[in-house]
Amino acid sequence: MRKKRELPEVEPVKLKPIFGIRPGVVILSGMIAVILLVFFLLFMLPGIVNGGKYVSFDSGLTNVGVYLDGTYLGSTEGSRYFIESGKHDVRYVKNSITIGEEEIDISHPIFFTLIFHRGEDIEIEYTSSDELVKSVNENFLRDVATWSKVTTFSTPTTLPPLFSNYAKDITELNVSLDKDIWTKAIAHISSREMYDDYLSACSLLNISPAIEADIFTADESPVYNNTHEVTMPDGKDDSFFHYPSATFEMGSYQGDKYPLINEKRIEVSVSDFAISSRPVSEYEYALFVRENPKWALSNKENLISEGLVDENYLNGVSLSTGYVSSRPIRNISYYAAKAYITWLSEKDGVQYRLPSEAEWSYAAYSVQDKSYAASLNWADVDTSTPQMMMGGVWEYTSSEYVPLNRVLGYDGYSVENDDVIVKGGSYLNAGDGITPDTIGMIGKSTCSDYVGFRIAK
Repeated sequence: MRKKRELPEVEPVKLKPIFGIRPGVVILSGMIAVILLVFFLLFMLPGIVNGGKYVSFDSGLTNVGVYLDGTYLGSTEGSRYFIESGKHDVRYVKNSITIGEEEIDISHPIFFTLIFHRGEDIEIEYTSSDELVKSVNENFLRDVATWSKVTTFSTPTTLPPLFSNYAKDITELNVSLDKDIWTKAIAHISSREMYDDYLSACSLLNISPAIEADIFTADESPVYNNTHEVTMPDGKDDSFFHYPSATFEMGSYQGDKYPLINEKRIEVSVSDFAISSRPVSEYEYALFVRENPKWALSNKENLISEGLVDENYLNGVSLSTGYVSSRPIRNISYYAAKAYITWLSEKDGVQYRLPSEAEWSYAAYSVQDKSYAASLNWADVDTSTPQMMMGGVWEYTSSEYVPLNRVLGYDGYSVENDDVIVKGGSYLNAGDGITPDTIGMIGKSTCSDYVGFRIAK
């Protein structure tokens, strides 16, 4: 058994007082100071430096713009905005109309603002007016017509709740549903997504839907009737063929599914009219440009800035008044075609115009047995009926494209920013895929190498 060793004696360590304060007290005080500093840095300083609140605004109306101290802050739709403490001038705008102004006073919370964001909900007091109601109606219809041009939606492109927002707005404003605006908007529904939004709006307004949901279900076995009663022109003068007034069936599709209903067979009427034998030529358009330099190629940038043409205006077209070119004019917009017709009407003292879709179709039925014009220099030896109606270039009509007009009654549903209908196909289309009932559509300022026009009177 080992003998226990005795350790040497040592003096105990004694901490000296600091400024007369016991070391334990100093250590405790330091820990408390660190804790207080951390507390200050994390839970007080952020509130002191960035004093303010996260504020939301609501008026019951949708998409109201908020201007804070003269600067646009954002929309009222589902957003909260951090506003610094203090007094601020706020202005509320709906469809470019100021509906209310006020001064708000945001308090200065300090504690725990980094963890708990202080919020405040401001109920907007606004002033209703006839001007505001009118703008709600007009903006709704314009937006629906614009979005109707988008028929397929993906994640990056989401359809806004146009119909639902309109229903909320007129309910909040306590005004009656404008049936004319509502019907025109329905006629522009062009997708299942837009239709579903329409149904939500009907529920909010407690009204029954005017169209059935299955209109947007694919027609797996479409039925067509391409037989039309043919009416030949009853006279000709100055290269215009005259057609008598008539009621006839236009279109060939026998069902009710979108988008095939663009060609749905319906009954329409036309008054007696005349249509030119050929599309307007390059030479004829050159004469117009010579007397109207506004429409010259050299002025294209100004025309674009006015929204009358796009960057393709007159591309690939060499205008000359010294060389008579009978090739159809192309790469001109609907607005350019209308300007040409106005000029020619004043020059000849005759009220010329673009043919309507019904007039163009009525005339086209009389030439449907002619060969398809597969080039711009097509030679038609049969001069007893209009030439180059099928092929050559698509031709502008005066009719605006409305997705569901043939379901609701055909006429009276167009709005200003609608596309226009073009007919007849171009020399690049397969002739067996284009009929007198085929329709295309194009923006009014768009210029295409495959679109021209002919004149009616």
